[in-house]
Amino acid sequence: MEITALIAQHLIDVHMGNNWTEVDLSGALSDVTVEEATTITNASPNTIAAILHHITYWNRRMVGRINGEDFPESTVNGFDVPQLHSLEDWQQLKDDNLASAQGLATAIRGFDKDKLEVPILPGYSTAYKNLQGSVEHVHYHLGQIVIIKQLLRHGK
Repeated sequence: MEITALIAQHLIDVHMGNNWTEVDLSGALSDVTVEEATTITNASPNTIAAILHHITYWNRRMVGRINGEDFPESTVNGFDVPQLHSLEDWQQLKDDNLASAQGLATAIRGFDKDKLEVPILPGYSTAYKNLQGSVEHVHYHLGQIVIIKQLLRHGK
C-alpha cells in the first residue's frame, strides 16, 4: 500500500474507529449531549463543539493546501462554531466533520507520493509533514475532547 493511502486510512481511523489508540472521534462523541458539547469547562476556553468545528475547519484547509490554495491565517482558527440549538444541529456538526475527514482522505490518497518531500506550498514544510500532521492534529484534539467529556461527567 502506498504511503498516501496509509496516511489517509490513519485519518479515517482516528475519525471513525480502528486506530492504534482504540479511541476515535466518532465513538468519543457518540454519547455527548448538546448540553455537554456546548459547555465551557475550567480546563479549556473551547467547548467540545468548538474543537470539533476546528478539526473540520483544518481538514478542509488541508484539502485546500493539497490543491495548491494558500489561505490567510484566521484569527478564530475554526473555533467559531455556530450556535447549536438542537440535537439536529449537533448531529449536523458531527456529520460535517466526518464529511471533511472523507474529503481530506480522498485528497491525500490522490496526492502524488513523489512530492511528499517537497513543501506542500511555498514557505511551508513538506507535504508529508502536513499530511501526517493532519492525523496528529486530530489525535491531539481527540485527547482534549475525551478529557473535557470526563470533566463534564465527573466534575473534577
